[in-house]
Amino acid sequence: MTSSLIQDHPYNPDAIFDPNGPLDPTVMEEAVSTIMRNTQVDLSDTPAAASRRMYAAMRALAALHPRNEPELMLGVQALSAYHAANAAWRRGAARHPDGDLRRHIATAASAARAFDSMLRALERRQAKPLSVPIGRPPPRDWPPVDPDALQNEWKRRCGVANQNLAPDPAQQSAMTDDELITAWAAKGQDWLLNPNEGLDIANTAGILPDGSIIVPWNPTEPQEAYMERRLAMMYLREQAESYRNGTPKEIKFRAIRPGDLIP
Repeated sequence: MTSSLIQDHPYNPDAIFDPNGPLDPTVMEEAVSTIMRNTQVDLSDTPAAASRRMYAAMRALAALHPRNEPELMLGVQALSAYHAANAAWRRGAARHPDGDLRRHIATAASAARAFDSMLRALERRQAKPLSVPIGRPPPRDWPPVDPDALQNEWKRRCGVANQNLAPDPAQQSAMTDDELITAWAAKGQDWLLNPNEGLDIANTAGILPDGSIIVPWNPTEPQEAYMERRLAMMYLREQAESYRNGTPKEIKFRAIRPGDLIP
């Protein structure tokens, strides 16, 4: 009887992502949002690569087969440790001074041990029987995957779908530092693909062949917008580099004066 029931209602890994699935949808949305935040952001990634990483993380979460909320939380912690280990291994494999190399390798090994511990804890819980509720969504044919659409849907469900509507910092003059950083982060991917988006390059004097500019005494509006964009990209790249180095730091704004070179 039990065997027949299992065959009629096999476990469907995708059920955890269904709004009417076996797990509380609010808890599920918070879990996916946490994975989004804990997955290292790299400004060198294309939007397609970022979508692929997010999709792969969700598939990995489904592969852990969390049956209830505590198992879901363990799975999220395990995946967070996994991504932290990968980031540290990547930094350790790069060419760095000997001291930095040892630090990155040690961090990666520690995160890998945490990943293993989380998996063992999850396995101990899953060794105990847990009844499968009747009515769990039935299996279905897997449709072609659209990672971009999937990521946008989860952004909508997690309440971050409007981040691209943040004000353009190049057009703002009265913003706090926190508001400015938030606006830059929202525009960072767009600027990476098109650094001069929205700028009046044709009427911007003083741009050097390599894209840098020397701060003039009386900058025009196009020059001010261009310098702000270059500074924003410089700060974002510095922050991304600090994350890749395993030493995340807050952005510290530096004063500029006429005659300074903005790279």
